Amino acid sequence: MPRDSWSGVVRAACLAGVLALAPIAASAQQPLASEPVLRAHALAAGASIKMFIASGTVQLVGWDRDSVVIRGRVPLPARLIVGGSSSAGYKIVVEQRDDGAPVASHLSIYLPRTSQVSLKTVDAVTTAANVGGWFYTVSGSMHLAGTATSIDAEAMSGDIDLDAATPWARAKTGRGRLVIRGAPQDVDASTITGTLEIAAATIAHGRFTSVSGDIHYAAPMQQRSLFEFSNSSGAVDLLLPRDVSARFELSSVEGAIDNGFTQLRPAAAGVHTLQLQLGSGSADVTVRTFRGNVRLRSR
Repeated sequence: MPRDSWSGVVRAACLAGVLALAPIAASAQQPLASEPVLRAHALAAGASIKMFIASGTVQLVGWDRDSVVIRGRVPLPARLIVGGSSSAGYKIVVEQRDDGAPVASHLSIYLPRTSQVSLKTVDAVTTAANVGGWFYTVSGSMHLAGTATSIDAEAMSGDIDLDAATPWARAKTGRGRLVIRGAPQDVDASTITGTLEIAAATIAHGRFTSVSGDIHYAAPMQQRSLFEFSNSSGAVDLLLPRDVSARFELSSVEGAIDNGFTQLRPAAAGVHTLQLQLGSGSADVTVRTFRGNVRLRSR
């Protein structure tokens, strides 16, 4: 951004702050519930942005400008802290109350698409568009969309909805629901007890695991793609087009295997295993469970 243009942005931000404070001076006897937030900073391409926003809502929007702009509200007595530089990047923190009680802030943050994002929340609702990086929450939910160079998302008990186009994605949740859609290429997704749902037709290499949550796959499979599904006690359900072309290796120690494509059935004794090829077998699919059932079904 040219220096003159950037100076104009800063002057506008300062003017907005002055206008926002004017009513406060006029009514000093009345308590103020929250303070308006408007920050604007220059940011070099590829610089990092680290954020800690515990509660409330966080909206991240990637844009084609060399600046980061923060809008929203932070209820008092919490405050917004922004530190760093345009070249080294910034750290954005909502400082909590002295008693440790969570403060629900509501922020929209616009940042360059090429920024290296690191966001950590406790129970905030996060939405991101055209932003890549690392996203972590304890019990909040995430919806990640648009285009990104890579996405690494993790939640202890919150839901994750990955609806982005990205060459590489990793998503993990404990008790939450994990949905993979959009246009990812290389995906590593896992849950512990939560349901894992895959509905992306662009995956070239997918690794999907759970301990006791069910895994549902419902999409076509690319040629020369590689899929690995593993589960302990949860089910693995593959809903595929009738003309799917793939080689399947299915096995379960105690669970049943249901083949909805052909008359071929697994061995009745010992570990249940089933190998079959559909079409020319251009994709490779491996499914392993311990007590979970395996279902291969056609649309």
